[in-house]
Amino acid sequence: MAAIRLILSGIIAFSFYAAWAYYANSLVTDDQSVLIKAALVQGSYSGGITLFFTFILEFLHSKFGHSNICIAFLMPRWPTSNKQQSCETDIVLEEVLSELKQSCSGNYIPGMLLVPLPALVLQTILVVAVNLAFETPNLWLTVAPSIVFSAIYGYSYSIALSKRQQRSKVTNS
Repeated sequence: MAAIRLILSGIIAFSFYAAWAYYANSLVTDDQSVLIKAALVQGSYSGGITLFFTFILEFLHSKFGHSNICIAFLMPRWPTSNKQQSCETDIVLEEVLSELKQSCSGNYIPGMLLVPLPALVLQTILVVAVNLAFETPNLWLTVAPSIVFSAIYGYSYSIALSKRQQRSKVTNS
């Protein structure tokens, strides 16, 4: 079932973005070879990246989607020493981290909101790089829908995965 969903999303992405790239670049050139090349580049890229993007979403959601991340803890963790006697720095740091943890009461970001960000950043870098490499004439108009719709898709998919996970918890209880 998941494989069919992935393949279908890739085909839809290819079709939509190939048509869009053809249209966007027809605004700046009449050269059919350039238009077809832009359409094939953007369509192929979008179909492939949709599959990869969805895989990343699934993976990250399985790791972090069910978590709540304290805003104050969106920083690297400080390693604590395992010594019998803590130094003054460790004691102060533990106190500060304890106060930050208490201040998190209600100040959480659901993991499902952070899950799409790595895939979206990677997708944005790749779509711009691929179209630059193939010298797409109307670059930003060609890639803008890909970036916007990837964000919408990523967040919609992440929310749907979270809802599915919540429903399965309710039915299993």
